[in-house]
Amino acid sequence: MEITLQVSRSRVILFLILICVISLGLKLYTVDFSIPPHGDDFVYVIDAIQYNEGDFFLSQKKHPGWPLALAPFMTIINSNNFLDYANFARILSLTISTITIFPMYVLARKFFNEKYSLIAASLFAFEPHLNYNSGAALSEPLLILVLITSMIFILNDKTKYHYLAFIFAGLCWWVRLEVIYPVIAIILIYFVVHRSKSNSLRNFSIGIVFLLITISPLFIQRDLQFDDPFYVWYGGTILAGDYAELLTSPEDAGITDFVEKHGILGLMDRFANGLTNLFNVLFRILYPYLFILIPFGVLFSLRPIDQKLKHIKANWIMILTLIGVLVIPFVIIDERRFLFTLFPFLIILSTIPIQRVTNYGLSTFSFNERQKSIFLVIVIGIVLLLSTIFTMGVGEFGYGQPNSVMEHEKIEFTEYLVDNYDGRILRDEIVIDYLAYVSLTSDDNDFKLFKSPRGKNPYPDLYEPGKVVWLSVNGKTIEELITNGETIELKYIGILEKGSYFYPFLNDLYNNEEKYPYMEKIFDSDEMDYKEFKIKAFEINYQKFHDLNG
Repeated sequence: MEITLQVSRSRVILFLILICVISLGLKLYTVDFSIPPHGDDFVYVIDAIQYNEGDFFLSQKKHPGWPLALAPFMTIINSNNFLDYANFARILSLTISTITIFPMYVLARKFFNEKYSLIAASLFAFEPHLNYNSGAALSEPLLILVLITSMIFILNDKTKYHYLAFIFAGLCWWVRLEVIYPVIAIILIYFVVHRSKSNSLRNFSIGIVFLLITISPLFIQRDLQFDDPFYVWYGGTILAGDYAELLTSPEDAGITDFVEKHGILGLMDRFANGLTNLFNVLFRILYPYLFILIPFGVLFSLRPIDQKLKHIKANWIMILTLIGVLVIPFVIIDERRFLFTLFPFLIILSTIPIQRVTNYGLSTFSFNERQKSIFLVIVIGIVLLLSTIFTMGVGEFGYGQPNSVMEHEKIEFTEYLVDNYDGRILRDEIVIDYLAYVSLTSDDNDFKLFKSPRGKNPYPDLYEPGKVVWLSVNGKTIEELITNGETIELKYIGILEKGSYFYPFLNDLYNNEEKYPYMEKIFDSDEMDYKEFKIKAFEINYQKFHDLNG
């Protein structure tokens, strides 16, 4: 029997508002509205602008849910500054992430009483990785909101909410390409939680119909655009050796070709590596406080006392389904934000040991009612303190504020390239993050008319005389990189002082440029008195390269 600590509804609302305010403060600390987007957030904003212009074609690697959510709100903006649109997207993302604290509380109420649900909401509100991500205008805040809502509905006892659960699971698929797992999870959860009810199979069939109606426009659009309703750009390249190879679409990256070359054992080894990569990243993002609670939560969830067993099973289904699906992309890319949708369900697990210790004490002591309340306040205080330390990046531990000097020097470097050179430059991590932004915001470009790549190749050859464009090249040595690059007219290579992520063999180029006479330096940040962004850029002299290498 659960030991309850009752809290009035008004106090619950006031507490939720309080942690929303604190959470928003933590989120805003990591946002610099003077810095433009340069990654997926850039594409989302561009797509939202295009949707408002009546162009609903899809980007190959993106689903339309987040841009469609942005588009109506962006109609109120009439600006010639792309950054105004980007910042509006950030504000909406921050808003969604903050209000999701309320649904997180509602989800927790399926497992706990009011006080422990407030604890769960606090763990969610102060989670530094989610707070940092919320200011980036990416799709995760909307995805997490929709996913939590779907889970709330599927755990409800009334059949009409089950239909809504299937609809919201379908909406998750609208938001993110790889998010088929909520569909799988909701189907499994339905039978675990509701299979004993009358007409469960009929109701399930109706739910599936609602699901198919929800996701069918995606298939129709992909069929119209790509001649394949199930087209996924990653599908043929997911077994590439690394992300750099993925971008160049090697011929042996598909499953059939991979098995022919490496065998079944090789395939199993790749997925084992994917699972290892996933758990390595997962462990890192559990800092600064969930890594302490999760092991006990896992242990106590195996023998729940105060929770419904069916609900615990549902929570585990959601966790394990996500891990199972994400093993595939983690074969080649360690992208931490793919795992952010796990947080609501990991937080449910993390709240269980707090409840268990508070309600039942340890073997040598137990709390009275006043001590229980004090203990929970202390827990929230510790969580908030750790979150604040991590968010502020104290002692280089955590995030800290954006390095505005660094980012604006990146923009200045990119502007220098665009103004003085033309040709193809190697796409390598943060070297030219802002190339699209700088290109679109120059005087002779109108970002409102720009269309992100819509064909099957997400990185088409957009080169025109007088422009700098990026492209990816496959290579394991500098000689192989240049040889392969020559066939597609690679002209420039930039290398950071800290080294290259995709092409580590280039690291020697920065410190020992004299060893590479065929690399003619065109830019050195030290000569420009850059304070933070340390980079050198080179033009490839193919004639010298061939003279020296036969």
